[in-house]
Amino acid sequence: MIAQLDAADVVVIATPMHNFTLPSALKAWVDHIVRIRATFSVTPQGKVGTLRNRPVYVAISCGGFISGERARQPDFLRPYLQHTLGTLGLHDVHFISVEGTALGEAALQAGRQRASEAVAALFAPHASCLRTATNGTPLDRHHEAESALA
Repeated sequence: MIAQLDAADVVVIATPMHNFTLPSALKAWVDHIVRIRATFSVTPQGKVGTLRNRPVYVAISCGGFISGERARQPDFLRPYLQHTLGTLGLHDVHFISVEGTALGEAALQAGRQRASEAVAALFAPHASCLRTATNGTPLDRHHEAESALA
C-alpha cells in the first residue's frame, strides 16, 4: 500500500463519515501506511513525512451537517486526516463533502449540488488542462460524451 501511495501523482479518498469520524476500513488503510522509517521519520523537532507532497482530494458523505450555519455534529474526520496525511508529508489536502444525506431527498440533492459547485470551483483554475483530446484540443462535456459513445 505504501508503494502504491508513493507512486501516485494524485490521491483520491472517498469515504462516508461514521460516528463523527472515519470508518474502520479507512482507519485500517491509515494504519497500514503510517509507518516509522517508511512514511515518516522521528526527529528532535517531531515527526517529518518522507512522502513527496502532492494533491490529496477527500470526498466525504455525511448524514448531518459538518460545515456552514447548519453544522450540528462533531467532525473528527477532517482534522484526523489532515494531521495524519501531513505527518506523511502530504500537505495539499482538499475536502469536499456531500452533507445532509440522511435528511431526505431534498437535502441530499442540495448537498450534491453544493459538492458539485465546490468541485467545479476547486478545479476551475485547471479546467483548460483537465479535459483534452489526444491531439491536445479541449473537450467540452457534450463532445466528451459523443466520443465515449462512438
